Amino acid sequence: MKFNTKEEFELYALMYVASLDFKLTKEELSYMSKDVSAETYQYVSDMFQADNDAETVESILQGSAAYLPTDELKAGFINKLKDLAKVDSLHPMEAASLSSLEKLICQK
Repeated sequence: MKFNTKEEFELYALMYVASLDFKLTKEELSYMSKDVSAETYQYVSDMFQADNDAETVESILQGSAAYLPTDELKAGFINKLKDLAKVDSLHPMEAASLSSLEKLICQK
């Protein structure tokens, strides 16, 4: 698995959600970076930028299996992703992708 910590996994997944509408706003950047160091943010950002879509989804699924073992943790994580998507108004593409991602995470 590519993540060393749950923090890295969560930030990576947040980056995925923030990128679903093909633009990154100041509000999204602020939401994602508020609880992580600049070094962690840069490390995860570099990793995210290097991955293609299939690798990204697979990494999120692997991270959720490792760091979200219970339904309660999965639900909390999904809510965190939804909160980020709402920071700058929910784009229809974000809504559809979030729904698909939620199904994938919750089925594992």
